[in-house]
Amino acid sequence: MMDRKRVESALNVVLGIAIVVFGGIATKTYYENNYQPKVFEQPEFHAAPLYKVEAKVPDATDPEAEVQADNPHATFDPWLAEHFKAPVDLQGDAPADWTEIEASLSPQSCGTCHPQQLAEWQTSWHHLGMGPGMMGQLVDAKDGMVKACQRCHAPNAEQYPRLKGSEEGATYQDNPSFDSELRTEGLTCAGCHVRDWTRFGPETETHALGSETPPELLEGETADSEWVDPNEGLPHNGFVAKGAYQEAVFCERCHDFRDGEGKVLEEKKLQETYQEWRRTDAAAEGQTCQTCHMPDGAHTFKGIHDKEFVQTGFEATAELKRLGDKPLEPLEAELTITNVGAAHRMPTYTTPRIVLIVEQLDQSGAAIDGTRQEFMVGRETTLSLSKEVYDTRILPGESRTLMYSAERAESATGLSARVEVWPDEQYRKNYENWLSTNMYGDEGSAILKEAFDAATDSRYIAWERSVDLASQ
Repeated sequence: MMDRKRVESALNVVLGIAIVVFGGIATKTYYENNYQPKVFEQPEFHAAPLYKVEAKVPDATDPEAEVQADNPHATFDPWLAEHFKAPVDLQGDAPADWTEIEASLSPQSCGTCHPQQLAEWQTSWHHLGMGPGMMGQLVDAKDGMVKACQRCHAPNAEQYPRLKGSEEGATYQDNPSFDSELRTEGLTCAGCHVRDWTRFGPETETHALGSETPPELLEGETADSEWVDPNEGLPHNGFVAKGAYQEAVFCERCHDFRDGEGKVLEEKKLQETYQEWRRTDAAAEGQTCQTCHMPDGAHTFKGIHDKEFVQTGFEATAELKRLGDKPLEPLEAELTITNVGAAHRMPTYTTPRIVLIVEQLDQSGAAIDGTRQEFMVGRETTLSLSKEVYDTRILPGESRTLMYSAERAESATGLSARVEVWPDEQYRKNYENWLSTNMYGDEGSAILKEAFDAATDSRYIAWERSVDLASQ
């Protein structure tokens, strides 16, 4: 009888200990799940390679691509395949009877007759293609690097200090046609529109200049009516109209790396904007790069640096989840961004970051130290481009959310949520690294310091909301 009581007593002790232990674990788990702040950390997320995302239109860079009768934006154009050589061939001698303006590659000369396009281009990043960030790297660069960079940033052969001969085994030689001033102009009118002194441009509603065939007969005309070449008497003999200027694939050669060009990380090229576009409903609906970046033919080429333009590409929402005014309760909120307007990943390249930020505010509206949490939307790589750290970019319709959780500061009277855009973040990090390691000489470093300052100053707030915690 005595032994039984001892056993029961021991079991009660064990049971009591078990209740305390498991009760403590349950309490701890409940506290961690409901009260302990879960400080947000940048996710190690890697967006899927494009071959895993369904394409909506065929690849117009592929000569074997299937033509879609209801979508002309997916047709291979052999002319375009030849148009963007690297570098673009020297123009050679202009026709002897041309004026100085006609025989000039200067954008200012083009602006004589096209002042609106010149004014728009001068505000664009095409014009800044050879800005301090690029020039600082190329001051002492080897010929191969100059060619690789200027292929898009300043593609005309007249913009290259040295050129390589076309014959087998040819070496680089000083370029007698080099125009140092034209080089600093970046991607100029000639980069897209002039080959062998022939001007090319988009088709118009009227009969295209430079067409090899007469226009369709007008009312009252007969097949015997004399056709007058519309180019006759026009400056630089008019232009040749090409439909490719209104197709997304026209932009591909400079906005996509192809096989063998640049790094491939996590099965993704460093830049593949055209291929991203092919996987969107916008492509299926016939919208092109030009639809957004050249509306009505504008030569502004707006992108990630333009606040109002970027604001049309996303929607942001913020929601306060917990006030953090109860014992042990954290202050919680959610900030979400959705790609609603960019017909490619947002952002598309490795350079920019779109940053979701939430932080607590004191009575004066100032941010309280230690309360800031942020979510980087973008593609982070190591500076050596050897590894992709994360890729949180968003395709159309996708979202990213910063789930904010933190202890409410004693002085907190408000909560701020905002979306900042850092257009040149990867470049900024590169410039900082190069300057700190003295990678470039005095001239190059001085130029890169200018680029670093500009990259830092390019940041802006694209969206923000704040809430008064006391009124909740």
